[in-house]
Amino acid sequence: MNDKDLEKKIKEEMEREIGEKGTASPSEIMMALGCLEKGAFEDWRRGRISYLEKSIKLGPQKTLRLMAVMSAHAKKEGYKAKSIDDYILPGTDKRLRFSRTGNEVIEAQFATVYVDKYWSAD
Repeated sequence: MNDKDLEKKIKEEMEREIGEKGTASPSEIMMALGCLEKGAFEDWRRGRISYLEKSIKLGPQKTLRLMAVMSAHAKKEGYKAKSIDDYILPGTDKRLRFSRTGNEVIEAQFATVYVDKYWSAD
């Protein structure tokens, strides 16, 4: 998939996720695009996979591109970025890792959830 097609699909999936749930995260978009299997994501959440990036079917550059497109689209549409701190291994205080390197910037990008400013869970 070329960059232009990927960008279009990212925006479409982001709009669909936000329309349905009021939020969108990089991992949800990757699952919707078929770049991350839900089972692999669940295995990572349970600590069976050391870092999520290992299971993503995009290369590191395309993964970073996906997150950059999401960030730019969120800004354009007025979505708010929230950092989620609940990526903790259940039953422990161990933080789950997204990337091979553990780079703080990349980890923060993975942990960002975009929220529609008009969404209400009521």
